[in-house]
Amino acid sequence: MLNISPDAWRIRNEMQIILNTVERRNTFCNRIVDVNGKSMVLVLHMMKDEYLEHDQLSDELFMKLYIENPVNALSIYFLELLDIITFWEWEAAGGTYAKAIQYKRETPSMTLIQAIERAEDEERGIASGF
Repeated sequence: MLNISPDAWRIRNEMQIILNTVERRNTFCNRIVDVNGKSMVLVLHMMKDEYLEHDQLSDELFMKLYIENPVNALSIYFLELLDIITFWEWEAAGGTYAKAIQYKRETPSMTLIQAIERAEDEERGIASGF
């Protein structure tokens, strides 16, 4: 059994977002070699990269989720915990579900902050580095 202290809120939040299916949780438990903080964080981030690269949420499901709850949909799509303020930044930058899909197709490992910066650059007519 994993014993994660209440003070380790970052890893708990990341685990909730990244390990959002039974299969992912089982894979995580099977991959942990040494049950310590460094090992768990390393495995968790390796799995996140793999999921973003090879097991992305389908476009159709993302659009459906975005219509129902855009904050939750973006969190699942980018595998990042986000709050309403970050979503407002996304919206203010001209972010839409179509842009999120476009950006993730081009760069699967793109973070939401990078997507926001790219959308802001596009709104200003600046060539983005992302």
